Amino acid sequence: MPETLKRLDLRLPSEHPVFRYPPRIRPKVAREWLDLGMRLAAIEERLAKLEERGSIPPTSGAGNGEGKKIDPIEFRETLAGVFDF
Repeated sequence: MPETLKRLDLRLPSEHPVFRYPPRIRPKVAREWLDLGMRLAAIEERLAKLEERGSIPPTSGAGNGEGKKIDPIEFRETLAGVFDF
């Protein structure tokens, strides 16, 4: 049985990095970024649980909300180099 797909209406600022891609490729790129974001969130949750159990030492800034911020443009460029976007 074919997988049922649902549409997601998403509004982004015109300067968002996804708009650097041709219109036909944007949905695929956005889907890949959403999937990567979900995977990263799951990894962060697993790390937090390990930190709580004392299995690994907490990273600097963890727990106080002042963790390292991710530069979205640099992140995209890194992914583009790894996955050949």
